[in-house]
Amino acid sequence: MSLIKLVNVSKSVKNQALLTNISLTVNAGDIVTLEGINGSGKTLILKAILGLIRTTGDVLINDQKLTVGGKFPIRAGILIENPSVIDNFTAKKNLELLARLLPEVTDQQIDDLLAQFELPINDNKKVRKFSLGMRQKLGIAQAVLGQSPLIILDEPTNALDAESIDKLITYLHQLQQRGCTFIIASHDHDFVNQVASRRFQVKAGRAHEI
Repeated sequence: MSLIKLVNVSKSVKNQALLTNISLTVNAGDIVTLEGINGSGKTLILKAILGLIRTTGDVLINDQKLTVGGKFPIRAGILIENPSVIDNFTAKKNLELLARLLPEVTDQQIDDLLAQFELPINDNKKVRKFSLGMRQKLGIAQAVLGQSPLIILDEPTNALDAESIDKLITYLHQLQQRGCTFIIASHDHDFVNQVASRRFQVKAGRAHEI
């Protein structure tokens, strides 16, 4: 079943084309990857899917046309660009604040997620003292908290070591089996090869399936 559909989505700024006629579909249960170098348009496509930028063409979520500023039709977990974390709080406090929007998430699930990403559970270490890799893991944990139907990850392997990437791959497949749909922007070919069920190459604001 088609969960997301983009039809001739384009974006220009000052007569410069940033996205050109992007047409793609994402089916429920897919792990779709957008591959390309920095500046190719991957993050802009993610923002278009989320209604964060104005574009021409149509973005359909669950067959509902998306409008900028309107309510997003389904719940989504998001990591775009840099993790949005509160530096003066612990990792656990950051997740607890987000969980206030997700009443079904339990304290035990938060602890389990922290353990999954090897983040501190019961100490008072503030996020401002985290390494880049730890901050990235927290950003991913925020995105997958509650196992939303749609999870969007922008360059999730940034700053992660090889062991952490391997564990992330395994975990993403577990979430896929539980019904999560992913759209992941990445230039990490090894990672993409191990997670993607469908792949799109993005180059100079255009995308085609590979």
